Formats: sequence, structure tokens, C-alpha cells
Amino acid sequence: MTVAVQRIVQEDGTGCGLACVAMVVGCTYAEIRILAINELGFDPAGPFFTDYADIRAMLASFGYRLSRRTVFAGYGSLSPLSLLGVERAGSGEEDHWMVHVKCGLDRYALDPAGQVKSERRRDWWRIFPVSYANITKF
Repeated sequence: MTVAVQRIVQEDGTGCGLACVAMVVGCTYAEIRILAINELGFDPAGPFFTDYADIRAMLASFGYRLSRRTVFAGYGSLSPLSLLGVERAGSGEEDHWMVHVKCGLDRYALDPAGQVKSERRRDWWRIFPVSYANITKF
């Protein structure tokens, strides 16, 4: 299976979940922000913190299914396209979203954070997933 997903950088400090949805469905960040405001009741001024239910609802609007949230135990359980809940600040809790892509023998993370300069992250020793959910098209 070939997965064509392009990295989108979050435009808001709390918009990593919105950017991940935009990556998966192939929309712009602005279009997903409008969806979050109109359909999920987000304040237009922000913040745009998202949880699994928010991301699941937005993906479903485009015909994608997000599996149940699962505690991360290794990359072997991830499907070709997955959402990663990542620990960013040494807290032990997820506080950032990334998209994990597996294509053949290659795998990489698409990190929406603006300070990340690489399109495809493969620095696994710096990424600390706490949970994941596989993404499929229905």
C-alpha cells in the first residue's frame, strides 16, 4: 500500500491535531480549523487543543476511521497510517500529535510543529509516543 501524505505545519500553537487531520485528508490547515469551529464548537480565537474524540469526528467527516486509542508498545502494531500521541515535555503524558506513515520498509513521522525543520522525522530516539490509533479509509 502506498500512502501519500504531505506534512502540514500547524498555524496555531495548539493546532497539532488540526494539522494532523489536514495531513491525512489532504486539506489545508485553514479548512480544518473552520471545520473545528463550525462542527465542533471551537472558539475562532483558539485555543485549538484536540483530543481523540475531536480528531475522530473530524476524520469521520472525510470518510476516515480512527481506531481505539491504544497504549504505545512499539512501532510493529502501527498500520500504514497512524496517529501518534507523543510526550513532548518529559511529562509522561501525551501533549502533541504526529502522523506516522509506514510505506514498504520505510517509516517516518510527520510532525506539524513549526520548529521542526525536516519534512520526515526518523529520529526515533527523540520521539516518545504514549499512545496511537490506526487510521483507515472507509
